[in-house]
Amino acid sequence: MHFRERFPILESKTYLASHSLGAVPRETAASLDRYYREWAERGILAWDEGWWKILSTFGNRIADILHAPRGSVVPMENVTRGFAAVASSLDWSTKSGGKSRNKIVLTSLEFITSYPFWQGWAEMVGARIVQVESDDGIGVPTEKLLAAIDDETLLVATSHVYFRSGAIQDLRAVARHAHAKGAYVLGDGYQAAGIVPMNLRDLELDFYVGGSHKWLCGGPGAGFLYVCDGVANKLRPKYSGWFGIANPFEYDPATRFAPAEGAMRFMAGTPAVPALYAAIEGVSTVAELGLEKIRAHSITLTKSIVEEADARKFAVKTPRDPHARSGMVCIDFPQAKVATEALVRAGVIVDYRPNCGIRVSPHFYNGKDDLARFWSTLDGFLRSAK
Repeated sequence: MHFRERFPILESKTYLASHSLGAVPRETAASLDRYYREWAERGILAWDEGWWKILSTFGNRIADILHAPRGSVVPMENVTRGFAAVASSLDWSTKSGGKSRNKIVLTSLEFITSYPFWQGWAEMVGARIVQVESDDGIGVPTEKLLAAIDDETLLVATSHVYFRSGAIQDLRAVARHAHAKGAYVLGDGYQAAGIVPMNLRDLELDFYVGGSHKWLCGGPGAGFLYVCDGVANKLRPKYSGWFGIANPFEYDPATRFAPAEGAMRFMAGTPAVPALYAAIEGVSTVAELGLEKIRAHSITLTKSIVEEADARKFAVKTPRDPHARSGMVCIDFPQAKVATEALVRAGVIVDYRPNCGIRVSPHFYNGKDDLARFWSTLDGFLRSAK
């Protein structure tokens, strides 16, 4: 793979932690400088020029990567903010067959932000949460999740890729079953966008949230929300603001503000413009290379990691089928936590999570030499620790 020279950290580190924070492209410095110069030289005119344009540029670049219609993706500061926009647009007092349709279905493997948000929301609106447990800490059987979705379910909010294991969930099956029951589906794509090829139209999801600072190499603060065309204009988010209304410059507080068309109505206040300038180069690089090429390269490298882990008799806490996992492999053994600290000291950047082990995630800018250094450094640590 090429593009390696675009990422300065690779000059001094063996970087294998893109599941947590993608490497930053060299050109991001120029993009952030452009944001500053537009502000410094144009003042308020920056809004009418680059700052307003970056909103649609970012959203459409993400839409292209996800194979979603242009205009269906809007910036969000983070996934939790996207959750709030979606939750506030739904009617939690709906009845179905005399019963309340207010159930929220989650799994036990969601990223940690899901639980405090949805628990707090459920308390506020009188909803209830059903949590589907994982049997192995790696994934949740699709059939088990579908069995929890019934006529009382209003929303299924679950991951496309589980952050703890890298296992890919069958969101299309979830969406089809949920829709047959009259429920909405919100997919969390933070660990999928930028590494797993997808077509959001084919997945049939109502909503999809994610962010840029992992596989999209875009840094924090540049999240996004996709809203299906067939859903967007039917809903009216209550958590709104001046970027989410049709005529934000009328300034009439007596007006019953009409929501903007499409996904824009899910925006609220002023977005994090600097974060979008920071993100656009990484997102553009991923788009330039293409997810099919990125995925093929990733499968080759992760397959190698699994084989090397097996040779050392390490536990692999990631699906073994390369098509059932993302670009991350989790390997565990008794000294994994201390080994991670030794690897980082040696300039081999990975991370560790309890009940998971060492998380290793080569991306398109990594090659076999990076993995060879990872293994040689780890083997050296294990020899010295005997």
